[in-house]
Amino acid sequence: MRKYFFYFTLFLVGCSSNGDDGSTDTGTGPPTVAHIPEITSFALSPDTATFMDGDGTVVVTAEISVKDTGLDIQALWVRMPDGTIVEFGESLATETATFTEDIPMPTNQIGAFSVEIWLVDRAGDSSDIVTAQFHVVADVQVNDWTNRLSGLPRPLFDVVWNGNVFTAVGERGAVFTSADGINWMAIDSGTDANLYAVAADGPYVVAVGFELEGGPGIILQSTDHGASWTVMNRLTEVVLEAVAINASQVVVGGTRWGQTSAITMISEDRGETWRAVDSWPDEELPITDLVYGDGMFVATTNGLLREGEAWVTVSSDGNLWNEIAVSDEHAFLYSIFHDDGQFISAGSRGTFDDYWGAVYRSMDGLNWTRLQTPVNDVFYLDAASNGAKLVVAGAATCGYLGGKCVAQFNAPVGLSSTDGGVTWDVFNIDGDYESWGLAWGNGRFVSVGHKSMFPREGAIYTAE
Repeated sequence: MRKYFFYFTLFLVGCSSNGDDGSTDTGTGPPTVAHIPEITSFALSPDTATFMDGDGTVVVTAEISVKDTGLDIQALWVRMPDGTIVEFGESLATETATFTEDIPMPTNQIGAFSVEIWLVDRAGDSSDIVTAQFHVVADVQVNDWTNRLSGLPRPLFDVVWNGNVFTAVGERGAVFTSADGINWMAIDSGTDANLYAVAADGPYVVAVGFELEGGPGIILQSTDHGASWTVMNRLTEVVLEAVAINASQVVVGGTRWGQTSAITMISEDRGETWRAVDSWPDEELPITDLVYGDGMFVATTNGLLREGEAWVTVSSDGNLWNEIAVSDEHAFLYSIFHDDGQFISAGSRGTFDDYWGAVYRSMDGLNWTRLQTPVNDVFYLDAASNGAKLVVAGAATCGYLGGKCVAQFNAPVGLSSTDGGVTWDVFNIDGDYESWGLAWGNGRFVSVGHKSMFPREGAIYTAE
């Protein structure tokens, strides 16, 4: 997580005299009664600001109403979103009062941030901690993407460009192809399996997934740019989620049904025969995506099963694999792609309750750097590049209403960069649309995914 340090001016307000002459009463008497201070209201104004890159800040006024029968409030403490604690000297002349303090809030991270306050009196007694929210919102670009296909009965999960045709795959055997990314044709895949990933080497296209009710993992292939499909293999109790192809090999990966153990299969005769790869470094490191580039297979993994670590696995021949550390952060790497001499992995970092989008880059698949990204409460599911512009997109994390996941409408689910991820433009594609797959081809970016949550309706968008 990008770390920001805030600098604050300490506002000292002199304590008014209460007429005490400084003498001490040494006589016996009733015990002193504690008068614990109370915060009756706390608000930030403004409580929302627009994202500004760099060192952008906005001065926010904190308005605090308090009550203290002891009239001995000494300090107001403020805990900022990064954990910094700031002290302001305060005093009361009456039992109830309202006072304000100005606080500079950063605007170079998008999301909702908590500011906590509490009072302490001269006796050392503290009030309860009270919290207010400050929101940094994106000045999102909503007109860059055009809807090409929507209202599909099933969501789409992945898309690939093979130099001539886009092929998109999704739930219950959904397959769509397009030569230009604008006009799409539904293709009969011959299966009701959920198809999660697709890869291509010229006209040869392979899609993988699994059949319903815990049925077998399935491998489909097409030799005519996705126009017709054949089931090449079924694997018992396996969920296949990743596929990569080079000129002589096809590698697929996933997990065993109901488990977290990884499974990797390889074919060296264009899908006619398959065998298990027995050199996977750790069965408890399941595969989430695969790519082939610069003579190397690279697989992303679910690092949430290893708290505090993120990993890829690499192989020069698809048979012998080795673990490579990407980061020492708690991370889930959802996808990987290769273009223009670099590998880009997109995903999320943080805990199950606090997601941050994450993008990692490597020039050789072995040494990785996390690119600084400006948005939280989002996870990136795929990435693509046209050589000049890098685009990543995904979905906003959900709020929960009545136990159901509620999509955050108009959330900034995407980023684009023309300087290799040094700076980013933030965008939304369309309302509650979630982007699950990205590809570049025929002069445009293509995103496949789904709109709405109940039910999920498949959709395809393009950006020039």
